[in-house]
Amino acid sequence: MARALWSGAIAFGLVNIPVKLFGASETKDVSFTTLHSECKSPLKRPYICPTHNLPVESKDMVKGYEFSKGQFVLLTEEELDNVPVETSKAIEVSGFVEAGEISPLLRERNYYLAPVELSVKPFELFRQALLRTGKVAVARAILWKKEQLVTISPQAGGLVLTTLLYQDELRGPPEIPATVPVVVTGEELNLALQLIAALTTEFDLSRFKDRYREALVQLITAKVEGKEIPVVTRPAAQPTQDLMAALKASLSAAKAS
Repeated sequence: MARALWSGAIAFGLVNIPVKLFGASETKDVSFTTLHSECKSPLKRPYICPTHNLPVESKDMVKGYEFSKGQFVLLTEEELDNVPVETSKAIEVSGFVEAGEISPLLRERNYYLAPVELSVKPFELFRQALLRTGKVAVARAILWKKEQLVTISPQAGGLVLTTLLYQDELRGPPEIPATVPVVVTGEELNLALQLIAALTTEFDLSRFKDRYREALVQLITAKVEGKEIPVVTRPAAQPTQDLMAALKASLSAAKAS
């Protein structure tokens, strides 16, 4: 069985639901090793003290916060574990909102919540209540030495905890170049709506693969095996000159397929 990353409880009003937290995603990135260009030896990155010019072992490392240029205040693991935040070892539900109210920009990582043996019924009650109302719970929890803002939502017979970013962690959108006022005609909008309707389908995650990662693995394999690397030409994306013509052509192609 998978190992729980965290254990605690969901505090739903006066109802306390003990739960365990499991990772719901896995990184599939291809990692690289930095080599010495001359001898192709893997490079290591030891922690070197610039004052003593000596490597530092983990037992001799401490955490420090730079409050002024070159000045640090030291924090022990015990102090970090006991930061005075008014919360318990529980996921404290603050309220419930419509799922669509949570911006995708706020969502960070997903985790599975699972009940412990004695909390199966209240866990299922909480899940069914969320399903019936179409709501998600907004809560706070101390996870990994940080107060996390989270949502709890029903998914695949269980519950999913999603960590959220705080407002001050978001970046503002880039500025849109100001040229002439943009006017969307009724005919253009109608064609766009027809195109969306024609392309609307059920979401099937199995249809999507990480094509870049697969191609990168193939490239690495070809280099290892001494095979010729195919040259790929990518045509530059050109801006649409005739929007109406492009919409009509897209709609026809979508209907034909």
